[in-house]
Amino acid sequence: MADVVVQGKVIATPSDQPEAGPYYGPGAAYQAPQAHVQHGQPGYGQGPSYKPGAAPYSPYAGSPMPATYGHGSAPAPPPRHDLDVVQLSCKDAHLPPEVRLGFVKKVYGILGTMLLITFGITTPFIFATRDTLRFFHQNQWILYIVGGIVLAQLVFDLCMSCQLCCGGTGLIRTYFAMMKTPPWNYLYLMTFSVCFGVLIGFVCAQYTAQSVLLVFALTFVLVVALTIYAVKTQADFTGCGAYIMVLLLGFVMLILVYSFFPSSLVWDKIIAGAGATLFGFIIVYDTQMIFGSASAQFGGGKRDIEYTIDMYAFAAWSLYLDFLNFFLYMLQLLGERRS
Repeated sequence: MADVVVQGKVIATPSDQPEAGPYYGPGAAYQAPQAHVQHGQPGYGQGPSYKPGAAPYSPYAGSPMPATYGHGSAPAPPPRHDLDVVQLSCKDAHLPPEVRLGFVKKVYGILGTMLLITFGITTPFIFATRDTLRFFHQNQWILYIVGGIVLAQLVFDLCMSCQLCCGGTGLIRTYFAMMKTPPWNYLYLMTFSVCFGVLIGFVCAQYTAQSVLLVFALTFVLVVALTIYAVKTQADFTGCGAYIMVLLLGFVMLILVYSFFPSSLVWDKIIAGAGATLFGFIIVYDTQMIFGSASAQFGGGKRDIEYTIDMYAFAAWSLYLDFLNFFLYMLQLLGERRS
């Protein structure tokens, strides 16, 4: 059979070139091509070329070749899709819907446990007698200790968010590693659930029991409504993280500036309304980050960013803080203070 000639050079014979590509299925070994095509023709870029005697090309150069490419090896098992899979980033975490729903159930299970602990500790403060309230007013060091712990944690979370937006990695890696590692992540969450229970108990003790219960019921209904909206809407808010951070920092600065001026009932209500509105929007944002691709099963639109399934503790912690802040601002806005 005749040789194939390209620009005066013999590059291969038809008998040398296989009519079909080599088979790379399970149990078949990789076969190196027998013909080495020379590149560098006019009008084409210089591409890689084979050299006689060189090692066969392998796409796994520098790393072990998968076992399925060896002779007689069994086919590779299907990839695992469970809550132990660790994704690389928020943008590559789009997994099958049933896996995402398992992640959602785990997050809301942790969230429910944290809220039960917090409001279980808060309840005695709501129905406390005057003698009990007098005891806590006389021993406010308890409030200072718990409040200091909570404040330090909130400042730490704020610094983590700022470092994340600025591209920092050092402290963030340590923090997220802790939040992904049981039992440390559970210990972290439960410890602050207790601290927040004491702190919110002191706040609720300043209001009548009836108003606290009504505000809590209203908060619960609104959070459920916001959750349904976040899941079913076609609008995608997952790309608004940077804007939320700017609004949150601006709101914190507003509160700090306002603390240096005499208190005003009107301004108190305005700030409480602004805070409730802001955290209502953050609840929608975090809910979409949690549901992610699972929103499609409920008629929702596509989400560009979502929490990875190993960030269940961080997702529950974020939604927990959103709920508490939303409740406290609603209480400040609508609650009736004790006489």
